Amino acid sequence: MKNGLLICSGSGAQKNIGDYIQSVAQEQFIGPDYCYVERESLNTYKSDEKINLIMNAWFMWNPENFPPSDYINPLFISFHIVPSVAQRLLTDKTISYLKKYEPIGARDKGTMKLLQSYGIDSYFSGCLTLTLGRNFVADDSIYFVDPYFELGGDYYANKLLKIYRSVILSMKHRKTVSKFYKHFNYEFKTRLNKMFPLLEKFLMAASFYESYKSSFSDDVLIKAKYITHAVNQSDFQNEEEKMEYARELIRKYARAHLIITSRIHCALPALGVETPVIFVNSEKLRGNGVRSAGRFEGLIDLMHVMEWTPKSVNAVTKEIQEQICTEGKINMKTNISVLTTYRKYAKELTEKVCKFLDGNFI
Repeated sequence: MKNGLLICSGSGAQKNIGDYIQSVAQEQFIGPDYCYVERESLNTYKSDEKINLIMNAWFMWNPENFPPSDYINPLFISFHIVPSVAQRLLTDKTISYLKKYEPIGARDKGTMKLLQSYGIDSYFSGCLTLTLGRNFVADDSIYFVDPYFELGGDYYANKLLKIYRSVILSMKHRKTVSKFYKHFNYEFKTRLNKMFPLLEKFLMAASFYESYKSSFSDDVLIKAKYITHAVNQSDFQNEEEKMEYARELIRKYARAHLIITSRIHCALPALGVETPVIFVNSEKLRGNGVRSAGRFEGLIDLMHVMEWTPKSVNAVTKEIQEQICTEGKINMKTNISVLTTYRKYAKELTEKVCKFLDGNFI
């Protein structure tokens, strides 16, 4: 049977490259001979023959386009349902469809519990990106990949007050921020970016610095490499260019000394390639804010964790607390371990996907 590769090409001006990192995780199992299958139009997919398709993804912007067509033979593993669309997606038709492929491997325990509440047999599989493996030589690079912070350093301030406070922070930290703001990358742009991109970058960098300076040395914050997973669609001509960009990100993460992120599809691939990672959580990430709620349950237990608050970023995991207590702040020489709990899930995921592609998955 032919293999498909699940992608989400997106239709907006920006794209979360994390979707393609999930596709790269599939690609390592199926090799180069595959056809692209768009996640948001699974119900209309047609082919000369039936295809195998690994369904590890975030579902979905268009729940009315589910379940998939009969041309798809699915493996539901690392499957995540956005809570805000669950009721629209889990129709009687979809429930019957999913029951045909039980048990459903859920990427997080929130999805597992949701499926079980609809009478669908489900288990916590973890994310397929945990299987990415490590075949790279590490260097001393430290990456910040979309670490959580707020412009102005406060959750609740209105937009004008946020900008006013960020200007004050820029003046307060101008000496240090001037050393790294030009290579600072961040996810959420404001209207200011269109007219004064460097000014906005300086304001954002100052707000970031205000929060992170309590736990990270200036040396780290100045020398670090800053990456955002929010990329411009116009920078890519086709799906293969997006896939190659995702592959290159994984290569960078695999070589890194340490990664600090609030992106689940940076943190989990980093674990999968055995790179130390710190996940920066926040009240807003756990709620119904900028990203879907409930998707961390089970996964966050696999990582070192820090918590962003309006005043500082604080260690949650014991090892990070001890490192900061001993060294004062995380510095360029700080060595943080890779938590190995994920390996159990990576092994189980690998076995199930290989069995599926061999044609004898049960």
